[in-house]
Amino acid sequence: MTHTRPVSSHPTCKDPKKQRQLCPVCLHWDPRPEEGSGPGFGYCVKKDIMTRIRCECDVFEEATRSKLDAKNRQIYGTINEEGEEE
Repeated sequence: MTHTRPVSSHPTCKDPKKQRQLCPVCLHWDPRPEEGSGPGFGYCVKKDIMTRIRCECDVFEEATRSKLDAKNRQIYGTINEEGEEE
């Protein structure tokens, strides 16, 4: 059984039950735990800040498989068929 911690929403989420939590599906979200951060906190790479999960955001970009692959290629490069980095 998987345990999930309760999520505290950002103040911009007026009515969290009716709004979609954007951060967990955002290309720029990094949910890594930081010292002193609690449940529902993570790091926004685009804004370069620690933040609570938001329902409204001007830099939201949905993390599709192709966008994630492109981001990883940009960060880590690519590996050709022989296994060498390009």
